[in-house]
Amino acid sequence: MFVPGLTVWYNVRSIESSLAFYTEKLGFEELFHNPEWGMAMVKTNTDNCVIGFSEAETVEPSTSSTVFDVTDIEDAVHKLQGVGVSFVGEIETIDDFVKLATFADPDGHSLMLSQQLTEL
Repeated sequence: MFVPGLTVWYNVRSIESSLAFYTEKLGFEELFHNPEWGMAMVKTNTDNCVIGFSEAETVEPSTSSTVFDVTDIEDAVHKLQGVGVSFVGEIETIDDFVKLATFADPDGHSLMLSQQLTEL
């Protein structure tokens, strides 16, 4: 019934601002951009996972986090801070399980980095 893949979709105030954040700061690839429709999509570094955007006058930031796995969270946080990404608080560690770091996109949608500390 399902095929491999996942699309996360956000309402955003500015397609241009969102594309700049997700491509220039996070390093994702632009797949689609139609300014006339106020829509765009980026390909993440996760196989078959894309993030789409629809321009809207009113945006309610998502409180559910989209989580991106990394191999070295300290290094990833340092690199993202170097390109202007601001994190909320410090890296959190859940002993023998995971390290987490939270940040937001230009519209306040919650994003997170995750480094697994055990095999799943």
